Amino acid sequence: MKFVLRKESNTPFYQQICVQIIQRIQSGMLMDEEQLPSLRTMAEDLNVSILTVRKAYKWLETKGYVFVQPGKGVYIRGKRQASSKIANPYDWQHSLAVNVQRSQYLINRQRRYYDFSQAVVYPRLLPNQFLADEMQNIVQKNRMILATYGPVQGDEELRLEITKYLKEYQGLHADPTKLVITSGAQQGIDLIAQTLLKPGDTVLVESPCYGAAIDVFTNKGINIIPIELDKQGVRSDLIDEVCQKKKPVLLYVNSSFHNPTGTLMSEKRRRELVELAEMYKFFIVEDDSFGEIYFDQITLPPPIKSFDRNGHVIYLKGFSKTIAPGIRVAAMLAEGPVFDWIYAVKSFMDIGSPLLVQKAILPILRTKRMKNHVEKLRTALQIRRDTAVEILSSLDDVVQFQVPQGGFNLWLTLTDSIDSITLLQKANEADINFLPGSACFVNEPKKKHIRISYSLLSDHDLKIGLEKLCKVIRDVQFE
Repeated sequence: MKFVLRKESNTPFYQQICVQIIQRIQSGMLMDEEQLPSLRTMAEDLNVSILTVRKAYKWLETKGYVFVQPGKGVYIRGKRQASSKIANPYDWQHSLAVNVQRSQYLINRQRRYYDFSQAVVYPRLLPNQFLADEMQNIVQKNRMILATYGPVQGDEELRLEITKYLKEYQGLHADPTKLVITSGAQQGIDLIAQTLLKPGDTVLVESPCYGAAIDVFTNKGINIIPIELDKQGVRSDLIDEVCQKKKPVLLYVNSSFHNPTGTLMSEKRRRELVELAEMYKFFIVEDDSFGEIYFDQITLPPPIKSFDRNGHVIYLKGFSKTIAPGIRVAAMLAEGPVFDWIYAVKSFMDIGSPLLVQKAILPILRTKRMKNHVEKLRTALQIRRDTAVEILSSLDDVVQFQVPQGGFNLWLTLTDSIDSITLLQKANEADINFLPGSACFVNEPKKKHIRISYSLLSDHDLKIGLEKLCKVIRDVQFE
């Protein structure tokens, strides 16, 4: 089993060892009662002292992750299994160094009926029939569209419509020749990482952060520095402190209704970030997937990109969340040489995003349908938010949260007596799922937080599911 220590990290070596072992336990890469390397073997492999490894194993033992058999070794804690256990032919794969610690919560899992884990809109609130009809019409009129690669940069008509959309909804003036269409915002993040980052580079992220973005940077061998949030968004004062010691390549942020916390970054903070990017010469990746979904008639600050004058901000606008998750379409706005670099990388990444889905959303953007759809979606999701807030407020002695002004999520902080992983296991038994907060942190998993997405269920199922979850939380509290 391979463990890797990042010498340049500020995290102590023993903590890095602990984090990697915990991640492997949670992802199933380390099985119950599997033996860990000896103190000497681990110390030699990592070129650290035996005392460092001993400290890591001792910490894991006190937290209940491992147990020690005197004279034999250190083992993963779990139910004892029969000695006649049949060898798994795939066990060799556990020795590979992979990073799936956050993705494990999002894929290949058993679906629960009351699913609060996915920031996805309830299907009946989306224009599915309209899109299906449009796709059918497009194919009937031009069957060759299925035999045609889309342009690397994206469909020209769509790029023109998106520039109009950004001006109307975000007040952002964009040049269609500087837009690149990607297969969702997630591909956009990966494309930026492929273009700008190399192993050992430094990236700043919000803490907590969108977990899939952390995984993208981790898998590139990047030094990730988490920056705390406050009520105005990511803390610019902490970014300034880091930049005086490190030279980050980029800062990744969710500016509007941050995933997972729902925080809306203030205009003052947005301006400060651009000033810091100019001063220390780094990029800001502004991921805006929830900006249209605001509640309570609030006025949104302009995008960070609107304050950018020198190409420091790369703006990502996702449409999958509000139109249809199955239509993976996003737009990236980048200016200066970075646009050419991104274009070149995309040309060999996928040759061009699917043309059919790009053409299918054109009628929505060109007519009042999008405006009407978004207004109805806001109303429906605000009702769901209010339902979630009302029900979860009954747990005010064990759960704390800020009421989001938009987006799809509630970020809950649990009392110290409740462990989010244990809570998830109990919730699964009650046919409930949510995202544990540990999926949203860079370093040692924090077990005091969970993310509840109120967007996926119907009004009826949302109410029942949350009431069931409240009971599970109470039961775990008194265990």
